[in-house]
Amino acid sequence: MTGNPRVSIVDAPGEPLRERTVAFDYLRSFGVLLVLLHHAVLAYVTFGFLNPYVPMQTFSPIAEAVFDFGVTWSGFDRLVLVNDTFFMPLLFLVSGLFVWQSLKHKGVSGFFLGRLKRLGIPFVIGLVIITPLAYYPTVLALKLAYGMEIGFWQFVGDFFRSGMAETGPLWFVSLLLAFDLVISLIYAVLGRFLPTGKARRNIVLDNPLVFVALLFGLSIAAYLPMARTFGVSEWLSFGPFRVQISRLFIYLLYFLSGVALGARGLQRSALRSDGWMAKYWWAWALAGAAAYSGLSWIFALAPESPFVVYVFLAEMALMVMALTALFVRFARRGVGILNSLSRNSYGIYLLHYLVIIWLQYAILRTNLAVGWKASIVFFGGLAICWMATAALRRIPAVRKVI
Repeated sequence: MTGNPRVSIVDAPGEPLRERTVAFDYLRSFGVLLVLLHHAVLAYVTFGFLNPYVPMQTFSPIAEAVFDFGVTWSGFDRLVLVNDTFFMPLLFLVSGLFVWQSLKHKGVSGFFLGRLKRLGIPFVIGLVIITPLAYYPTVLALKLAYGMEIGFWQFVGDFFRSGMAETGPLWFVSLLLAFDLVISLIYAVLGRFLPTGKARRNIVLDNPLVFVALLFGLSIAAYLPMARTFGVSEWLSFGPFRVQISRLFIYLLYFLSGVALGARGLQRSALRSDGWMAKYWWAWALAGAAAYSGLSWIFALAPESPFVVYVFLAEMALMVMALTALFVRFARRGVGILNSLSRNSYGIYLLHYLVIIWLQYAILRTNLAVGWKASIVFFGGLAICWMATAALRRIPAVRKVI
């Protein structure tokens, strides 16, 4: 796609329904790549483990740290710990940007039924088929590490009998569907009373400095009580629905922030292509890099410091804004290969865990250096998932979903 980066779907003459730019499509795709990278290197951190008693409750389905012949790198420890702080909030924010306009166009029932199809169907298929296949290499790894013998059908049976509590990356899909339900109910009850994006000025949504400051302040209120009550790493499971409890309201906050920006109108908000964020992208990039480095440093040298949580939340907000600024500034026109990545990014997200874990197992016993292994898994996994999604999307029924 070339030319004007904005694509408007018009409900009535002169009334744009949705402002969609390549910047946000590419930003979403980049977030998916960060998730893929995270899971690609997770097998090679120094603190990985396998659970011989409950195979699916492991740090990662493949953990080379438990093997004498395994290769790990402490650099991946820091990459995993710090990246985990911001890429999911980024995806939730981007996921909310076009929700309000879609609700206005389709109505509550039309919007939610559409989300149920796009999120619910992949979640069910992924839960029943992709998740058990993705985790089975853990059983094979346990055989190598501890000599345990668990047959495939026994493993699958145990998975279903346990209530399918381990969903892998599908937790994001189910939680996003729950947030869509929440915003649908809010719109149904309060939509007519909420301010529209036609107001001349909104000090919070139009000013990126005010927006990020408020986002940081609300993040403290959303995170600290949950983390202190439930701990930072505890997950809540309700059947096949899972969420990291301490981050539940953080994710909701970022999603609602995206919804608010979209309701304001992207070209009137802090994310507008000719605004301060785009103009001073370099300042946002420096702030994000400084926050990332600061959090990496404090994780390494003073992980028990009481300031860690505040640095963590500041880094989260600044990295999300820095990446958004970079894409708003530079992603002005579509590029063929990036358009393809954007079209297929959702399918890549759905398939990547299955492909990556099997690639990690396939090269587990090779003598390759850790950098080569991680590169093979990341780039090989991306290529396989990309091609597989592109092939699946040739089927009309599949293309309507992913």
